[in-house]
Amino acid sequence: MRDLVRLGLRSATLAALVAFAALTPAHAAPPAPASCLALQSGANATLGAASTVALGPVSYPGQADAPGCTVTFTGTGKVFGTSFQAVAAKLDAMMQGRGWAPDNNAAADGPTGTAMGYRKGEAAVAVSVNYATPKGVCSPDAPVASCQPTAAQMRYAITLGLTPAA
Repeated sequence: MRDLVRLGLRSATLAALVAFAALTPAHAAPPAPASCLALQSGANATLGAASTVALGPVSYPGQADAPGCTVTFTGTGKVFGTSFQAVAAKLDAMMQGRGWAPDNNAAADGPTGTAMGYRKGEAAVAVSVNYATPKGVCSPDAPVASCQPTAAQMRYAITLGLTPAA
């Protein structure tokens, strides 16, 4: 009987430890800096969609990757619309409205996306708005610009990479 009591106590203790361990992440990620959260909040409001934020190296044209954060949106044209240029224009207005100066050296355009760069002091933000379509939607033999996907067929990848001032 005494062994059963000890076994019961050990089982209860083990169960409590397992339950506590499930509530406590082993390697909790550090919280995102306020500058990253402010960028995310503004972009969420501007695009009317939710995003994720991740800490890590950020690429910015003309400079080595630097520590920072990336705000990422994914979704279809049903969420963001069928004009990637309109999405980029909204983000451009948000960035300039928050005091960020456009960096023309970081700008690039293509038939399915655009990239822009912004600077404020030593900080930089690289913005990318792109979409892809599922295989078979567009003819591989025709120019990409001639493809007219529906909103549901447009799969957006929108990123804002912030390298804060040192």
